[in-house]
Amino acid sequence: MGVRFPSVFTTTSLGVLAANGAETIIATTPPLTLPLDFASVFLHWWFAGSSGNGTTGLSVAIRRGVTLAGTLITAAAAVLVTANNIVNVAGCFVDTPGAVAGQQYTLTLTGTATTGVGTTLDVCLFAYCF
Repeated sequence: MGVRFPSVFTTTSLGVLAANGAETIIATTPPLTLPLDFASVFLHWWFAGSSGNGTTGLSVAIRRGVTLAGTLITAAAAVLVTANNIVNVAGCFVDTPGAVAGQQYTLTLTGTATTGVGTTLDVCLFAYCF
């Protein structure tokens, strides 16, 4: 007898760092069907891109849902960056969303002191139930 652990991922970029540094959606997973209510979900993300003009820090966050109004599930601590430079950042987190169906997750970026648009070169957001 085999066991299948559900997973979803995306490598589709949905945006770039906004010129004013405002929180911006970068990637959203497809719906994830949890095998059990209150199952744990392992989240792994990777972002490669450039910071915009003036940017001194980038904060990466994960939210439940597909909008900026979704529940913030990670603390958004800024990573120090150099303006107009290539940035590679990655991380992981574990979430327990409860008794839900079709849970989606969104990766966002916020810039510190940003005065120009950044770029997204590559992104990956992966959600795996265990």
